[in-house]
Amino acid sequence: MHDFKINPQLVDGWRDDWLNILDDVVKVNLEEGVDILSWEFGPKGRFSVTKSVYNALSNNECGTYHKKIWKSRVPAKIEIFLWLISNNAILTKDNMIKRKWLGEPTCYFCSLDETISHLLFQCSTAKAVWAITAHCLGAQDIPTNFDHCWLWAEKWLPSGEKFHVLGIPAICWALWKTRNQVCLKGKAIKHPVSIVCCACALMSYWAGLYEGEDRKALEDGVNACMKVKTGRHWRTVLTPCFGSLSRFRARRRRGTTS
Repeated sequence: MHDFKINPQLVDGWRDDWLNILDDVVKVNLEEGVDILSWEFGPKGRFSVTKSVYNALSNNECGTYHKKIWKSRVPAKIEIFLWLISNNAILTKDNMIKRKWLGEPTCYFCSLDETISHLLFQCSTAKAVWAITAHCLGAQDIPTNFDHCWLWAEKWLPSGEKFHVLGIPAICWALWKTRNQVCLKGKAIKHPVSIVCCACALMSYWAGLYEGEDRKALEDGVNACMKVKTGRHWRTVLTPCFGSLSRFRARRRRGTTS
């Protein structure tokens, strides 16, 4: 096994993957006897489609908040989307470049390079969306990345932990959908309030998965966020973060928020 050689012309990423596989292989101790298939996450090593798969996906070693993601009451594709975010695996431009994509690395909303954290939290457009959300919650700051987002929600909405797995996905998915509309259809974003409205529409639809007081609490929260849309109320929300609408638009074009 120590004489194993790897073609030096392999792409760097593939070479690293093969080296990792080799490291795992050399740790295996082979013994005499018949091989037996065993599923680590199932009882008695047996695989089951429901419980054991859930245990595998929500294992603490996979990510701090994976258990919350897989227990959320949102569509399955949104759960997968969140799981990909937590593993830095959605196809933002930085990840596409790692796959030898030759396009420009700049964000579709500003002039800075696009990464997952930038697109969903650090871009001026994303900051405006989170500022509006923070205003609705009475929060004094906004989250800066995906892990911080969960802590931020726990800090400012401690009594609504069951709703964190609905609000956070709605905002992230709304930002992602808007980004893709700009990318694939060339639709220009007029104002971040439109993204907030998209997130509210998602939360209102998903609220149907809840019952009784939980459903009413969600609907009340959505209605509070939707008030930002009416009149000129959104100016009072964005002014502390961006000064004025004209300054916000200028910063969005430049890709800065300082």
